[in-house]
Amino acid sequence: MILKKTQKFMKNVTIIICGLFLALSFILHSSPVIAEEKYGVVDMQEILLKCNAGKKNVEILKKMENDKSKPIMEKDAKLRKLKDDLDKQKTVLTQDAFREKEMVIQREMRDLQTMAKDAADEMKLKEREMLDKLIPEIRKVIRTIGEKEKYTMIIDAHAPVYFRKDTNLTQKVIEELNKTYKPENSR
Repeated sequence: MILKKTQKFMKNVTIIICGLFLALSFILHSSPVIAEEKYGVVDMQEILLKCNAGKKNVEILKKMENDKSKPIMEKDAKLRKLKDDLDKQKTVLTQDAFREKEMVIQREMRDLQTMAKDAADEMKLKEREMLDKLIPEIRKVIRTIGEKEKYTMIIDAHAPVYFRKDTNLTQKVIEELNKTYKPENSR
């Protein structure tokens, strides 16, 4: 009698296990197939420097730097000459006259430092304005490529620890950006 109960129990367990396997296989086969993950990498720095709009921005910033540095360099040369002249006249000037000229040079030196800082701040502001216009356009192109070519994710090349070189979309983004985005011809 115990043997019959054990056999009946084993039969029920076997039926339950078979039923579970059948249900599990049905669930797995009827669920939608998981799409293959596709990842891409872009180098934002390279895009910013190599796309046409980025190259134009670099040209504008270089010209601006040249325009700003010219008066600074002229003032610096003038101050060096004044300081050299003062050093040469040190023995013939009275102490009061020497201090007075020295204060004038120090004042001019502070003006030069202010002028240089203002020029640097203006350059940073101009660069920020240019980036604020260009980066959204780059992101649009990246998004378009991502959607069109069904990428799961596109990340910046400077963030990951590893990526396969064939996932790098930088050149494709540069080409697409050059086709779709035309920089303004303003200073």
